[in-house]
Amino acid sequence: IQIVGTNGKGSIAAFIENIICSMDINVGVTTSPHIFHINERIRFNKTKIKKDELDKYLKIIQKELSEFNLSPFELIICSSLIYFHYKKASLLVLEAGLGGRLDATTAHHERPIIAIGRIDIDHAEYLGNSIKDIAIEKAAVIEKDSTVISCTQCIEVKNIIKERISEVGAKIHWVKPLSKKWELGLKGYFQRENAAVALGVIEILCQKGWNINRQLIKKSLAETKWPGRMEIISWGTKKILLDSAHNPLGAKVLAEERKSWVNQEKGIYWIIGVQKQKNIKGIINNLRKPKDKFLLVPVPNQKSWTLEEITELSDFDSKHITEFKNLNNALNFLINGKWPECHPVLTGSIF
Repeated sequence: IQIVGTNGKGSIAAFIENIICSMDINVGVTTSPHIFHINERIRFNKTKIKKDELDKYLKIIQKELSEFNLSPFELIICSSLIYFHYKKASLLVLEAGLGGRLDATTAHHERPIIAIGRIDIDHAEYLGNSIKDIAIEKAAVIEKDSTVISCTQCIEVKNIIKERISEVGAKIHWVKPLSKKWELGLKGYFQRENAAVALGVIEILCQKGWNINRQLIKKSLAETKWPGRMEIISWGTKKILLDSAHNPLGAKVLAEERKSWVNQEKGIYWIIGVQKQKNIKGIINNLRKPKDKFLLVPVPNQKSWTLEEITELSDFDSKHITEFKNLNNALNFLINGKWPECHPVLTGSIF
């Protein structure tokens, strides 16, 4: 099962993984990026690969495939496939890194089920500057006789997917967001779209002969966890909402979610760090309301936007942005003042 798209891939993978594991089916899952440790990216039956095992497989791949000069992501995917083979996984869930046509996960020779999350503009430096270019790259993973499950897409993206389906001889199932009758472990309306894609994948597995208990499906969706997505965390005695809105689409979705937050109309403090190659103007414009303030912090160990660079952007008012040397300084600024009535939001790049 390969998962492509701009946003929601990790959540779709988490929903699928939780359902399959509840059925006692051996499943290998690879996702990216990680939050704390690199071994989070490779899991067998929801258990992360041990660090020494990962090191072992990475060394094997580096030795055997040294002539190909593989990227870190390609090394991880190759290591995961060897690991899953060793563990005798019955099913694999492979989340693409970016794009699809040239993605390492697409190298797997058997991908009969393709799950597609929402497609929008991101990673333009690799995939192209238009949504058409990006959709073509992602739809290229669809091959003959594969079954595709996709959430609702804009007309341009939908047409590109349909053209690819017709060209190669595949099947497509379009799914709508799950209704509120379904309880989900992940917060936010947008997760109903991701869960619908995951459920569509499970239904195809059922059609292919996998024995999956429908009552356990509901329970599994309700119990799914995935860190960094609309997650309330503690900083001392205070609460902060954490969400990985790392591109304009993610920011737009997060801005919709704020409408249900208590006291949001009084303004929100957004603590944000954005990698230099990302569209910070689009992200902030999609998040910002008149009373909002932005606390800009650097992304650790990455080239990221500074306030000086932001002020040079055309048609963009940066007066609502204050820059800090690090995240702790931004949080201390809030602590030393009057803590906002609506929880601050920590968001931006995830890699």
